[in-house]
Amino acid sequence: MAEAVDPPEPDAPPPDEHELLPARTEPSAEVERAQRAGPLGPPLPPSKHAPRFRMLTGGLVGVAIGALAAAAVLVAGGGPKAGLAWSPWKPSDSGISKGADQIARHVGPSYRLPSGDQLVLVTGGPLKVAALDLPVRIAVEGRAGSPDAQVVNGKTAMYVLCGLGSRCSIDKGKPSSQRFLLLRREALELALYSFHYLNGVQNVVALLPPAPGQRPRNAVFFRRGDLTPALDHPLAATLPSPPPTLNALPSSPEATLITQLTNRNLFQYSFQQGQDLGAFLVLSRLAASG
Repeated sequence: MAEAVDPPEPDAPPPDEHELLPARTEPSAEVERAQRAGPLGPPLPPSKHAPRFRMLTGGLVGVAIGALAAAAVLVAGGGPKAGLAWSPWKPSDSGISKGADQIARHVGPSYRLPSGDQLVLVTGGPLKVAALDLPVRIAVEGRAGSPDAQVVNGKTAMYVLCGLGSRCSIDKGKPSSQRFLLLRREALELALYSFHYLNGVQNVVALLPPAPGQRPRNAVFFRRGDLTPALDHPLAATLPSPPPTLNALPSSPEATLITQLTNRNLFQYSFQQGQDLGAFLVLSRLAASG
């Protein structure tokens, strides 16, 4: 049997609708602060990392601006240079006459005797016999035991290394293997500059000074192919500047390289007249000197 339910008293008045709603209470102070803060909650105290973050943001903005500026330069055609320059100096003229003269004037003063005097005076220009306006060709005699000679083709730059003594000899100090090695270094530097900067030059010959009392006869002769590996690297990688002193060169790291690059290119030379009224610079191989 179900439980009985008592009916309401007939004399009781119906309840007021406002009494059916929950009683309204005043919000506490904490609730009011939360309501004013909005859905994100109350503001947090400033972070100790904020200054670092602002600095990082500023740096990133600077990088972005720099990248845009670099892109503008590239679009304008003024992009950055690729790689290092082959040498800090170069002749202002790439022609064989003026360019070789500038190379001679640049290289010559760098080479000094122990006294401090310049080792030799250097002149440069096209292949010629003294001041004569004659066509000159180079003929290279065959190796020992071979009667064959070879006429060399291609444009040639010629340098004359002349001391201040008789017949271009060096008038200070004594001839030595160390001094001969320094002259070979100078000839090598002249050749590297010429092959790199002078238009169309395929050969370089440097006439060296003789020992006192002798006539000039020694030369260093290079073809471009002889120095291709050195030309593929900056000049300072082969011949650091300034040159070593006469006494320091034999024990320097570059002495072996100079010997290797010049031993096969040492000659004795003479000028001979051809039947066509031109001249030949005849080169005979010279025994290598350490």
